[in-house]
Amino acid sequence: MKHRSLFLVAFFVAVALVAASPLNEPSGFVQVLPSGIKWIPSPVVPGTYRAVLLGNPDEAGPFVMRVKAPPGTRIMPHTHREERVYTVLAGEWKLGFGEKFDGRKLVTFPAGSVYRLPANVPHFQATGQTETIVQINAVGPSTTEFLNPSDGVQKK
Repeated sequence: MKHRSLFLVAFFVAVALVAASPLNEPSGFVQVLPSGIKWIPSPVVPGTYRAVLLGNPDEAGPFVMRVKAPPGTRIMPHTHREERVYTVLAGEWKLGFGEKFDGRKLVTFPAGSVYRLPANVPHFQATGQTETIVQINAVGPSTTEFLNPSDGVQKK
């Protein structure tokens, strides 16, 4: 009976290890688990954080990045040379178009929303009353050009 119990324990441990380990992953396969996400202060938008999940925004090729912004953040008018797809994962992400920040032009995208922003379109952004996380999918190299270089992020 004791040997049977040890055998069963060993069997279930082996099954668990096989189930948890990757099998036959194709070349180029990459995974990022939540525990592997590393948030760092954004080099582009002061007061916010970013996590590059796949690729490198500074190099040619596709990348996936997340941006975390505190409540009440306002990002002044800017452009990106690349087309971007935004997915709102948490909070409220607000978007407006134009060369001057105008809160009346902001459209709110709640968690679960997705939008595609064409390249070179002047726009501004803001967050709602809670921390907001957006995921950005694009093809680099990525740029953020503020229309007024002294602009960036302002708190409400």
